[in-house]
Amino acid sequence: MRLLDYLFGFVALVGLICTGWWAVYQSANTPVNLQARLEANANAALAEQGFDWAGVRMHGQRAELTGKAPSMDAIEAAAETVLTSSGSGGIILGGVTMVESGVGTAPPVTPYVWRAIKTGAGDYILMGHVPSRTIRADLLAYAGSHAGDGAVEDRMQLANGAPAAYWQGMARLALDSLAELDTGEARLHDTRVRLRGVSMETATRARVSADIANVTAPFRGEPFLRGPALWSAAHGDGELVLSGKVASEAEREEILTIAKQYYARTVRDEMEVAGEPHPGWLNGVRVGLPHFAKFRSGEMAFEPEETGLSFEGEASGSTIAYLQQDMANLGGPYPVTVFADTVQVDVDEIRDIDFQADPVAACQQAFDAVMETNKVYFETGLANISRESGLTLDKVMTVSERCARDLVFEVGGHTDSTGEREANIALSEARALAVRDYMVSAGFSPSRLTVIGYGPDEAVQSNDTEDGRAKNRRIGFKVRERSE
Repeated sequence: MRLLDYLFGFVALVGLICTGWWAVYQSANTPVNLQARLEANANAALAEQGFDWAGVRMHGQRAELTGKAPSMDAIEAAAETVLTSSGSGGIILGGVTMVESGVGTAPPVTPYVWRAIKTGAGDYILMGHVPSRTIRADLLAYAGSHAGDGAVEDRMQLANGAPAAYWQGMARLALDSLAELDTGEARLHDTRVRLRGVSMETATRARVSADIANVTAPFRGEPFLRGPALWSAAHGDGELVLSGKVASEAEREEILTIAKQYYARTVRDEMEVAGEPHPGWLNGVRVGLPHFAKFRSGEMAFEPEETGLSFEGEASGSTIAYLQQDMANLGGPYPVTVFADTVQVDVDEIRDIDFQADPVAACQQAFDAVMETNKVYFETGLANISRESGLTLDKVMTVSERCARDLVFEVGGHTDSTGEREANIALSEARALAVRDYMVSAGFSPSRLTVIGYGPDEAVQSNDTEDGRAKNRRIGFKVRERSE
């Protein structure tokens, strides 16, 4: 019997040793394994809830939240997600016991743009930047209250950089205004509140326009509302749609020919020959449609009673500028309105540049890369910018917007050594000033720009060859911090 007791004791001892070994080295609740499991669960929960900016490092059962947050309530929501990512258990049940924040603030987005679109079906699309998850949810609910049976599509993204004033109130006002229209788009661009759209009622257009025009400072309201168009050209999904009434088959054929000449993709003709002729309106189409064909989105419309010819939508800065210039020189019996928003162009030269790591160096690198492969052209011996410079100017504006807000830029003009030095210095300064004036007209702050004419004094190539002289005739940018 004593031998059997010894045998049972030995087996129990072996089992205890094995259980202890498993508990220390293999159990999910050992310090090492528990920490790894909690960290994996927390990061998986953050990814599932859309907190792509956040990460977690576990220190035992204490979590450290890391990343660059777009808003304060995003930090709070992410922390709550981590705290419950392994259940509600604490020390005993093996859950997360505490979340500490090591989160920084994401850089402010500039420009800060939010948009709301109301479609002809009564659906709403909300897109662009929004300051917090709370405000995002509020705007979705508010749009839903206006949409009724219509759908509300959310394309918004959290981002820092919203104006300090009552941004949420302006967004709600924009949705209220859209609800009064048949179709339209509201856009908050920093402190600008822009509303465009269509309403059949003259009184409604007047009232809603007044509401937007009289918004409280520092916001600035810019409304453009019209009635139904007699004729229009609209950018659709990969096509340009021509619709409405024209007075003759000859008008229809000419408009269709212009559209096909300047629009590279499909042109859909829904025009009908009907109604009375409107002398002079076709001149506006001849001048304006080639520019409008380059728009990224929007509508060109003719409404003879009130608004005349109008251009709405999104386009590059140079496209809008050249359209405005040509329509201003047109004259004619009808008013012209260009109510368009500038959009940045894609710039392959800066695709791999990190603008956050070293803002000054990155911004300078971006300007240098663009100006090395692109050129601002001028009329011979003059400071008038040639229109073949449009893409270069668009790229310059994209770089300017990507650079940090506290940076300032020197626009420098350079010439070759041909002619008198003083005359070259004067010409180079005038050309740099022309570029500066273009940037200001496109919406860039004049307080961040200075101008200097170097003439032939900073040549990058020998002036002994034509190729060298051509490279010396250039515009350059120098980036500095504002405090310098």
